[in-house]
Amino acid sequence: MSDTAQKEAVDKTLERALNAAKQRRVNEAIGICRDLLVANPELPGALGLLGGILGQEGRTDEAINLLKSALARQPNVGNWHLNLCALYRGKNMLDEALQSGLEAIRHSPDTAAHRVELALTHLTRGERDLASLRYREALAREPENPAAHMGLGELLLSLGEYAPGWMEYFWRNKLDQARGTLPKMTAAQWNGMKLPGGTLLLVADQGFGDMIQFARYIPWVKQRVPNLVLGWGPEVTALLGKHPDIQACFPKWTEAPPHDAYVLLSSLPQIFATELETIPAPIPYMTMDADRVGHWARRLDGAFPERRLRVGLAWSGRPTHPNNLRRSMRLETLAPILATPGVDFVGLQKPFPDEDRPFAQTLPHFVDLSAELGDFAETGALIKALYLVIAVDTAVVHLAGAIGAEAWVLVPEPADWRWLLGRTDSPWYPTLRLFRQRRAAEWAPVLAEVAKALLGRASK
Repeated sequence: MSDTAQKEAVDKTLERALNAAKQRRVNEAIGICRDLLVANPELPGALGLLGGILGQEGRTDEAINLLKSALARQPNVGNWHLNLCALYRGKNMLDEALQSGLEAIRHSPDTAAHRVELALTHLTRGERDLASLRYREALAREPENPAAHMGLGELLLSLGEYAPGWMEYFWRNKLDQARGTLPKMTAAQWNGMKLPGGTLLLVADQGFGDMIQFARYIPWVKQRVPNLVLGWGPEVTALLGKHPDIQACFPKWTEAPPHDAYVLLSSLPQIFATELETIPAPIPYMTMDADRVGHWARRLDGAFPERRLRVGLAWSGRPTHPNNLRRSMRLETLAPILATPGVDFVGLQKPFPDEDRPFAQTLPHFVDLSAELGDFAETGALIKALYLVIAVDTAVVHLAGAIGAEAWVLVPEPADWRWLLGRTDSPWYPTLRLFRQRRAAEWAPVLAEVAKALLGRASK
């Protein structure tokens, strides 16, 4: 076989592996790449593609080594530098991530995605002005790039620049991960206009925390449209099904009645032109069933006969959340807090991670009630029976804030946009107190600060 024919055969095989990876036939793609590397261990294309695939599968160290090997043989491939940038950022190797991101841009200066990835690296390094620049550079090259718009929007919101921030935040619905999450709508999207006698379908379109945060706008919507129906899912129904301003709540789209328009809950801040000073903050704006709160109070009395401080804990978020690795931790990481004398702890974590069970069983003043928490309404009732909640940035803290319960939030760096910058309070939830990382991935100083504050409470 001639050199040209051999190269063409290799290229076709790599394309086959790439197509398999795109179609999530991961094992097939990995097998094809490894077969190629058996015949030619230094083949850059196979090394780079395999590194990219393994990186997406969470095999970070192996992926980094493969990508470095590929670049040592073919250093001008921007995508390989881009993948390295993301992998280094995930390991908090921020100098290496920055260098790889800059190399990606140097070799592919007109690719918007490379500048978006570099912007994320700047954010993690605390370089917000540079992150803004990179997002704007990306949009100059690709004006319809949803990730660049969304990234810029979240950055603006974190800075308190809400008017332009909401405009960019709208692009969340065009992200790849948002495609296919909403069914085909049969009515127009609501723009805030009055619909006398009309019916509006409210759509809980994002995570549970977002749904809880934006539910505060429902009374405002009611002032403009008299009939409100809500979709979807049992968790949404449990929390908002009995809301006084909602006519009906449907767990399935096919059950929703005819309606004149629909609106995404996450669009309501923009529709109502929300600024920091105009955030609707009547607390509580969700109420829990008094009988269920009483049930949980009695349940806790049985679990903890002594009259000590009762504190709820949640330490891990949804695994598919893009920032979950930075916001979540293992239960044993909370050891400085769990060692506080005079405190009983209640696990609010659902599902309870299997890897945390052995450590939990060693704790004398800890009870896991996750198996009894059927939905967020039960979780909220349990929270009302507690003295305090300490949690990472998950829906649990939104729920605590919405029902007016005191909660201490362990905030990672960079923080989600809704916690703004440098603040220890939240204009969205007056009963929350924020304990923030000063540097990315450094939880020890935060947990020491929380443990000291908790000790002060327990000693009173």
